[in-house]
Amino acid sequence: MFKTAESVSPGHPDKMCDQISDAFLDACLTEDPLSRVAIEVMGGHGIVTITGELTTNAYVDPQLIVRRICGEGVGVMANIVKQSPEIAQGVDTGGAGDQGIMVGYATRETPNYMPLEYELARRLNQYLHALHPNDGKTQITLDNGQLIAVVASWCGISRHKLEKEVHDFLKHEELLKTMDSSATKFHINPA
Repeated sequence: MFKTAESVSPGHPDKMCDQISDAFLDACLTEDPLSRVAIEVMGGHGIVTITGELTTNAYVDPQLIVRRICGEGVGVMANIVKQSPEIAQGVDTGGAGDQGIMVGYATRETPNYMPLEYELARRLNQYLHALHPNDGKTQITLDNGQLIAVVASWCGISRHKLEKEVHDFLKHEELLKTMDSSATKFHINPA
């Protein structure tokens, strides 16, 4: 069975957007602990878009939050409206509005009980980010516990250099000591 996990670096737009939405929620809750915040953030190429619905007495300036996290040279587009009565009613009567349920699991595959493919993708990402603190992504695919594919995409690094760094990581990674990786496919800066 194929199992794949991905990890993105702190400089990746997905992580920046997560930080913005977290900061927006924190700012609302600081002023109004009863705030309901359903904010989505999308960003890239110098523009951040914030959209969503609020029920709050707090005033939060999206421009200030984005600039604190991303710097001054970023354009901000915001479209934030009052929470719809239908969602508010669902929350008011004890529900969770339109929220979904996420399912995870613990496993003995790693010392911290996370799935092995996740842990390897995260560790490789941390290793590469320590060398090159910019936008990057890693992905690990296992088939019945065997490493079959590694993806590493990193901005501003040559394919040759990145490939060497990935192999250096794999050579020294404790979680891979018993694994045969001779048939592993590598996709290094494939785009």
